[in-house]
Amino acid sequence: MLRTHRRSSFLAILALLLVTGMAGAITLPDHSPSWCGTGKSGLAVNLAIHRDQMRRLEQKWGKAKALQSFPRASRAGDVAVLVDDGSLIVQPNVLDIADFGLQFVPQKKGGLVVSPSSDPVAEAIGNRIDLGDDDSRAVPFPKGFRFRFFNKTYSGMFVGSDGHLTFSAPDGTSAPRDLGRLIGGPPRIAPLLADLNPEAASGDGGVYVLTGRTRIVVTWLEVPEFGKPNHNTFQAVLYPNGRITFAFGQIDAREGVVGVAPGGGGDLKLIDYTQSLPTGVLKAAIAERFVGTRSFDHFGVARAFFREFADDYDHLVVFLDFPQNLGGGAFAFEITVKNDILGIGDDVFDFSNQVGSKGRLRGFVQMGSLSRYPGDPGTEFLGTNSTLDVLGQETGHRWLAKLHFLDGNGEKSDALLGRDLVHWSFCHNTLASDMEGNLIRDDGGNRFTTIGATERYSPLDQYVMGLIPAADVPPFFYVDGCSNPTAAPAIGVPIRGSRVDLTIDDIVAAEGPRNPTAAKAPHSFNMAFILVAQADEFPSDASIAKVDRIRGAWESYFGGAVDGHGAVSTALKSRP
Repeated sequence: MLRTHRRSSFLAILALLLVTGMAGAITLPDHSPSWCGTGKSGLAVNLAIHRDQMRRLEQKWGKAKALQSFPRASRAGDVAVLVDDGSLIVQPNVLDIADFGLQFVPQKKGGLVVSPSSDPVAEAIGNRIDLGDDDSRAVPFPKGFRFRFFNKTYSGMFVGSDGHLTFSAPDGTSAPRDLGRLIGGPPRIAPLLADLNPEAASGDGGVYVLTGRTRIVVTWLEVPEFGKPNHNTFQAVLYPNGRITFAFGQIDAREGVVGVAPGGGGDLKLIDYTQSLPTGVLKAAIAERFVGTRSFDHFGVARAFFREFADDYDHLVVFLDFPQNLGGGAFAFEITVKNDILGIGDDVFDFSNQVGSKGRLRGFVQMGSLSRYPGDPGTEFLGTNSTLDVLGQETGHRWLAKLHFLDGNGEKSDALLGRDLVHWSFCHNTLASDMEGNLIRDDGGNRFTTIGATERYSPLDQYVMGLIPAADVPPFFYVDGCSNPTAAPAIGVPIRGSRVDLTIDDIVAAEGPRNPTAAKAPHSFNMAFILVAQADEFPSDASIAKVDRIRGAWESYFGGAVDGHGAVSTALKSRP
């Protein structure tokens, strides 16, 4: 993945995303790869941030007032308006753990207790290992040493240059060093997950490992952040009984994530290490996030909305009337909060009650700052995407795109999938789906050309959305051997490779039939449009009118994009 400090083409940057665990975001040029809102990791991160914001408000105002702290929504036609009262903005949390220590102690019945540690950075640090920027090295444990972590035992680890250890798989990418990365992917121990570059360390600086039968010591000694002349010294020590200690020396970094996670997404508990220790028994991922800029409590918006308006929406679509970094360079993202559909490549889950809905809400779409969108919702401005195309992708992530198929060997294949495995592959002939891929012309002789992009939902999309039956999905193809499956849609790009034809039966063989079927699934969806303003700054009439134009155009666009097989209503409904 590309990084903010490395130049790249617009299309390459647009093609890359987060969270982690956080797929489903669209990125801007000259930004880092996007933190992604969809998927379990994105959901867990946003729920954790929301709960942590509630904790901070309780400390500030008391529990009773905090529960009522979110701003009251008002109506401007069919646009809901929220003026922040200070509860939606999450204030910076500057790194404050220099010369500090932590320990994570496993409990007999599972889980960890976190408490302060008085262990200093040990002087015996072993041998320096060869680690470059965005790198990872396998380190086997010595004979007789086994380390138990979240109920699994490991005989080795991977040491990452970015201040973390992983188990089962390496992680030496340049993906954002954020909460999504901490909890997604392999099991992880992160004394300081930050953008560090050991190959730029001077003198004796670098990453060291000391292995023994009683403990494993990993030390980042005077390692600078990428492109910065600073120094960061910290250490992680692993004991056979599963105890972990972190020791911090000089820390010049001001942002990063400190914590542990079992991997694969799941729940996340945010704590303040200098204020909230010792903890009780925690059985989820544990972390503190240090950031130098403000962030946003997205789910606080949902709770505020449902206090005033009916709990009768499939999606909440949110625009911000002020500049706000969404995290990881994301331009827009979607968070699925409930899925009750089988056969679409996703698990069944329901977290809607944690965002103020009683089982009705399915997805939360954060479109980001309104000022970045053109006045005409149909104007292309982000690669091949218009505002309506962006909406098409983000709302579409409730269902799409996660499908596998059975290949000729009877194995599950993800060859239809592109970036983050939640968008269609560039090499997939999606008939110009908003979920990416392209309309691809077969020129013969294993040569192909993209001739259309981001215009509609394909028949395969519509099947997954529950709008048409499997029998109405025509055969489709992808190009095997295509060199750029994770690229963003683009028109006029030549492709070389072998054509592989598939049918819906290949999908059903891998994922099972969609349930409910198109005959029983809803074909009409309610989506509420929300505009959020900063404290004491009610949105201008022009801003409200702009959101209203997008809202009105979206209803027509959606109907055309699904070939008339479905509809969207954006009318606001007050609470009964």
